[in-house]
Amino acid sequence: MKQKRFFILAYAKANLGDDLFIYMLLKEYPNIQFYINIENDEHSKLFQNFSNITILKEKEKNLTKQNAQDYDGYIYIGGSIFMEGGVVYNISEQFLEFMKECKKNNIPFHYISSNFGPYYTQQYLDLAKEVYKNCSSICFRDKYSANLFNGIEQVHYAPDFAFLYSPKNTQKEPNTVGISIIDLSIRKKLLNYEQTYYEMLKNNIYDYIEKGKSITLFSFCKYEGDERAIVSFLETLPNEVSKKIKVVKYDGNIEYFLEEYSKMEYMVCARFHAMILSVIMNQKCEIMSYSDKIDNVINDLQLFSNNIVHFNNITNKTKMPLEDFKSVEDEKIKQITNKAKMQLNGLNKSLKE
Repeated sequence: MKQKRFFILAYAKANLGDDLFIYMLLKEYPNIQFYINIENDEHSKLFQNFSNITILKEKEKNLTKQNAQDYDGYIYIGGSIFMEGGVVYNISEQFLEFMKECKKNNIPFHYISSNFGPYYTQQYLDLAKEVYKNCSSICFRDKYSANLFNGIEQVHYAPDFAFLYSPKNTQKEPNTVGISIIDLSIRKKLLNYEQTYYEMLKNNIYDYIEKGKSITLFSFCKYEGDERAIVSFLETLPNEVSKKIKVVKYDGNIEYFLEEYSKMEYMVCARFHAMILSVIMNQKCEIMSYSDKIDNVINDLQLFSNNIVHFNNITNKTKMPLEDFKSVEDEKIKQITNKAKMQLNGLNKSLKE
């Protein structure tokens, strides 16, 4: 039987969450030959040792109806890929024509683990509906997004694909606190909170150190400024404090990063996928939400009802006492994981046909 050739569209910028999606996809489907555009070698390190993916070293090109038949199928895997006014192009008249061409030629196109918005115009919403009517399947990771497109048979809901990741390590190092840090300078609505954020973190870290805890800061994505934010934050600390703090940066070595992450007893989760990882790793955590996409998932899955700190409400004196950190019960994690398997239903159906 001829090996299937599938093209992957993804945010391939060495971002831990998106790389984890692709990593899991490659492991789940070893008999599919995948192709992806990644121009920067620094962003493709994770995939260079996989035999079932071909890295096309060029900028991502807009897909057109003329090249629809270049592959046996297409997968667009990623979270915030439908932001009106964003840099993604998959809600456009040109992309709709590409999607119609795929449908006409029975070439599957699947969206996996995304959320919709923010959007601002009815025109954008209506165009998205037309795109989804012509794809093979789209599985949103939040109910808000799925409910916007009620009545379109291709639209489904399941928890985020990363819930299917199986941690190798379940042993925690006692008295460890991990903190995922984000760069507020690239988030216009939160830019003015940057100094408050650093001051608040500093005050909480002092409390944790006083209680005998060791601190690790995690950078999920250099491209999005996590490393820059860590450097800026450490500069606000006295040298005798900053030298005690460990830093773990994601640089494409996903297994090392996840191993270090899994050791934490407590986690302050500002990244979306920090929250997901902390849930499946049974960590006690506090969630810092910068976006509705985080709140929506928490509401859908009934997680951390009282343990959310919103960036636009923080002050220098906002406290995150370790006694308030919560983990998720094993039974609930199992239920979520079983539901998350539905993210792959559309793709699996295509592969059987």
